[in-house]
Amino acid sequence: MKSVANFYSIEENHDIYLCICKLVRHLFKKDKNIIIIDSKHKLEEFDRLLWSFEQNSFLPHKIYNNEDIIDTPIILLSIQNLDKLKIFNKYTSIINNYDNALLMLENNIEIYEFVDNNESDKSKSRRKFLEYKKNNFTLMHSKYNEQTV
Repeated sequence: MKSVANFYSIEENHDIYLCICKLVRHLFKKDKNIIIIDSKHKLEEFDRLLWSFEQNSFLPHKIYNNEDIIDTPIILLSIQNLDKLKIFNKYTSIINNYDNALLMLENNIEIYEFVDNNESDKSKSRRKFLEYKKNNFTLMHSKYNEQTV
């Protein structure tokens, strides 16, 4: 089975961090193992939000550090640790908030990319879209709302 890259365009009035947290909640409820990839300082923001974005909600997660035991369904992985991505072979849902496409992965992976409503982000997303296409990913694109995930 081929890997899938899902692109979600978000509106100006949406916060990309909250959209990602809502997607994580949705995937977690479907018993998916999830990785969020971003820079270290942005992962700290995700860490805080995953505890607080919704009242009465708990999403078990942790920021991965070298040699950590992988014991949670949601891992926050910094771009500095991308070389370790293959050790997370049971994690099949990856939210990529990093500037580059994730092409080093095996089949049967679902990648989620968010496209913010500014020209710089749209340009990066177009480049990633073409890279995924060249590497035979199945591509999906839609406007983000909680019903599209």
